[in-house]
Amino acid sequence: MVRAGKIPFFLTETGRRLVFYGSTTLTIGLFAGHYLPHTIGIGYYKELFQAYKNGEQRQVSDKLQQRFNRAVQLLNLSNIERKYVSPFMVYGFDVSNAGSMKARFGGVVGIPINFQYDNSTDIEKSDMLIGNRKVDWASEGGKLLDECLILSEDEQVFGIAREILTLNTNKRLIQAIIPTVSWFFTYSAASSINQRCNFYVRPLSLRLMLYAICSLFGYGLYSFSQDMTEIYYDTDVDKQLAALGPEVVDAGARFYDKVLKKNVAVRKLTGDDYYTAKGNVNYLIRQKATPLTIRKEFFVTDYKDFIPVQEKS
Repeated sequence: MVRAGKIPFFLTETGRRLVFYGSTTLTIGLFAGHYLPHTIGIGYYKELFQAYKNGEQRQVSDKLQQRFNRAVQLLNLSNIERKYVSPFMVYGFDVSNAGSMKARFGGVVGIPINFQYDNSTDIEKSDMLIGNRKVDWASEGGKLLDECLILSEDEQVFGIAREILTLNTNKRLIQAIIPTVSWFFTYSAASSINQRCNFYVRPLSLRLMLYAICSLFGYGLYSFSQDMTEIYYDTDVDKQLAALGPEVVDAGARFYDKVLKKNVAVRKLTGDDYYTAKGNVNYLIRQKATPLTIRKEFFVTDYKDFIPVQEKS
């Protein structure tokens, strides 16, 4: 009786209006939830991924600041653009980014601690944990990790430049709009079918089937659009870097090679299949980013069409 009393309310004009207002609120919330962490909440986002040592934040050393400045110069950023990007130390072994240089709050590049290492003796082996376990440096995975954690200055500059270029796009805004549009389309489709086919007077099970189909289609639209946007910007950034010259191309090939080896080493040490045997992130259904093997292959063989004509000759 309680269930039957609740359902008719949403079939009334008042109930439909309430659902509409709720849907509108969710639409705005989806955009805010994706975009605000990279704008207004960039400080909190940075604190969340900040690297610490002995309870204190790791600071960007003079050496890494110089390499960050070199990446900025490599990209020939304007004086205004330079004000909207800054580095910080991030935990883990992957260079990352947050925010957007297209927003007034700017963006940050996360530099991993291994960028501080110049040789194997610099690695803080006694304190390092992989999967909450100490690394067995004598194992096959440990030896591979020891080898690939050391990046040359050119490789580090490439990695930092890649993140800066990513920040200097509209990717954050577009990826905040995608879930908003996907949900709005899903709601509009379900509402339109309800009205045209008069599903409001049909059995609840039929309406639930309609909502399930629309939701599945909406999620598919969201996933495809989000993943294709990520892949597009991954590819575009690599093309821009390749156009900077053969030295950058060579550094890019070596950079991706070491990232892949690092992922393989982590897989061997943890026994987890988060990474594939080749070092790519192991996605079950979606392809949330361009596979690292493809990005490496681009800098090994496919870069030639993107370097300036004078460099080719």
